[in-house]
Amino acid sequence: MRRKPVRSAASRRRGLLAALLAGLLVLGAGLVIIEELPTRYSTTSTVSFAPRSQPTISADVIELAANKYAVVAGSTASVASAAAAADVTREALRDALSISVDPQTANLNIAVALGDSRESATAANAIADVVDRAAARDTLIAGDITARADPAAAQTEPSRALLRVIAVAAALLVAGWVSFAARQISRRQRQSDESP
Repeated sequence: MRRKPVRSAASRRRGLLAALLAGLLVLGAGLVIIEELPTRYSTTSTVSFAPRSQPTISADVIELAANKYAVVAGSTASVASAAAAADVTREALRDALSISVDPQTANLNIAVALGDSRESATAANAIADVVDRAAARDTLIAGDITARADPAAAQTEPSRALLRVIAVAAALLVAGWVSFAARQISRRQRQSDESP
């Protein structure tokens, strides 16, 4: 009669130990992977568009014009010029470049995420300058660089704090699953020991 409680306590300890080891293993592996991820610094330049001389131009027309300049910003010539200014390859800049027009606005956002915050800002600002020069020749709308990319304000990617929280949550989830599985195995063993 005394053997069953001793076996049950030992089985619980083994289950808890297995859960702890599994959780620590997942947490350790997750933290190592997170620290090995390359850091990228994201900066954004914004070019805003407005009617040049005719205030009766609709907002839809200005938004369409902003989309036209998004194409200018992503053109091969713009990327090549910005890559030379930032001293990076065209391919690296093309992979790091994101161009968008805010919905229902005439704001063109030029975002660049590279491994160096100064390179990111230089490239984003160089593309904004190309768009600004192109818009200077437009008779319908005017473009103005309303926000220049600042290397000091670069956002780091990926967010390591968020990834660490995810790693801790994953470790707890795995530890809970292993603990649950160990309890189920222990319960089945007890039932098989008790059955005649």
